[in-house]
Amino acid sequence: MYSRYTPLQQEQISTQVYTDTQSTYLLIYAPTRHTLLKPALDDQLHRKFRLVEHLDGALTDSVAGVLLVSEDVSCTCTALTYFAQALRDGFDYVVADAVFGFDGATALYQSPAHKADVHCALVSRELLGRCRAAARDPENISELLRLAARLCSHFHRIPEALLHYPREICAEDAYSSGGKRAFVMSHLLDMTGAPIVLVSAVPVLRSMGYEVVVLGPEDDGSLELFLEAGAAVITRSSCVSTPVLWGLAFCADFVLANTIVEARAVRALNGTGVPVLWWLHDAFAGYPHIAHQIPQQLCANVHLYSVGSHAAAAMHSVHPEFEIRSLIYGLPDYAAEDFVRSDLFASLKIPKDKPLFATVGSFERRKGQDIFSQAIRLLPAAIRKAASFLFVGKAAEKEMMDAVRDLTTDYPDTVFYCKRLTRDEIKSLMSQCQCLVCASRDDPMPTFVTEGLIFGKPAIVSEHTGTAGLVTEGVDGFVYRDDDPAQLAKALEWAITHPEQLAAMQPACRALYERYYSKQAFADALTAAVRELAQ
Repeated sequence: MYSRYTPLQQEQISTQVYTDTQSTYLLIYAPTRHTLLKPALDDQLHRKFRLVEHLDGALTDSVAGVLLVSEDVSCTCTALTYFAQALRDGFDYVVADAVFGFDGATALYQSPAHKADVHCALVSRELLGRCRAAARDPENISELLRLAARLCSHFHRIPEALLHYPREICAEDAYSSGGKRAFVMSHLLDMTGAPIVLVSAVPVLRSMGYEVVVLGPEDDGSLELFLEAGAAVITRSSCVSTPVLWGLAFCADFVLANTIVEARAVRALNGTGVPVLWWLHDAFAGYPHIAHQIPQQLCANVHLYSVGSHAAAAMHSVHPEFEIRSLIYGLPDYAAEDFVRSDLFASLKIPKDKPLFATVGSFERRKGQDIFSQAIRLLPAAIRKAASFLFVGKAAEKEMMDAVRDLTTDYPDTVFYCKRLTRDEIKSLMSQCQCLVCASRDDPMPTFVTEGLIFGKPAIVSEHTGTAGLVTEGVDGFVYRDDDPAQLAKALEWAITHPEQLAAMQPACRALYERYYSKQAFADALTAAVRELAQ
């Protein structure tokens, strides 16, 4: 049925092992819901099941559990095997992530912390007995599903898209029947800065009593982080450009639209009764392509926030009249986490006896890898040999990649390149390097610089970063101007030749993180912003 899988699903498939569940006998109770279900069951690999239209008389001693289905649904050929195994593992209430829409165009993933009303669930025979005893109508499928969710002792969610409904998703699929609803719109679900910092908003909103649903395109690495944070995630490849799912925002009590890319969705919500926090993380470079989609005026229900002065200036370049408030993202205290620490000096063959200067980001002109490369070349030979330099990132533009590749060729014992690091390896890098370098020509608030501050590491940043407006020169970082490689080289030379003074900056760098970027600082700021909007 499904032609492709997300990175999360691919990882799950790679770890699957065959389990023999043929001894587990299941009933499938789906009264009047047989149009899709019955033919789908013909292809089931798990054959120990029976489709019934009544429970009375069907619950024999051999029945281990019952799959309750309140809506017509198609199953993958291994669905019952997954359900049966969960029952054998001791769970008494089991649901699966479902795929909605034509051929799975829209997918819904729900975290264990997020229990919406479901249309299909497996319950153990013992739990079903308690539900039927408590039900006003022991044959009513919807009532039994609600009771099972409330009375279960051992809940399990199968993180697989096993089910397919022949309709589009609605709010009741993603949210429970009660409580406040927060709808979060993201143009990416990858490991870049904007979705990564958005993850931190989920626990804050949940602490305020919101159920959180995130809408984004296909998973490219960060979907699992949102699930771990307690959100449900809806994916659809065209969610930014087509309004098919924007109607879910009208069923929410609060909407967070992440980045300028959500301009079309914000325009649709502008002037409605739905409170919208529009959070800008964007550089100047994106605005010429999207300026025509920005509402000409923002109504009272839309409040505009930015991660710093640079992102605010980008919006003001096209709409100087807009009021923009500050909302700097928060990152967890990675230094206090028990992450897997890697010896990157050994794995990347970097000398351990020299200070390491690192930069992280996709190789594109905006990120300025060519400026950093030129600055390294401008260093006196003896100074350059006294340090190591690491570039991390994938090649988005050939010119930038060529500048770094030439540098590694000319100075193979000094300059190093790595295409990608895992999250734990990034944390290890921040703990092991001496200084970070951000040579961006246009960068609202580079996350890797903030990650360095968590570990007390100073950074040399360009004036065209949001970080530059928060740095105190020589105390918790350095700022160079005019995209000038010579100025950057001068800052590098000082840092290389003054290792003790550089190391002494660590407490001030850590204090900068705690003041502006800590989870608590972000939680306080976001909570205040949401309350102001929702009042």
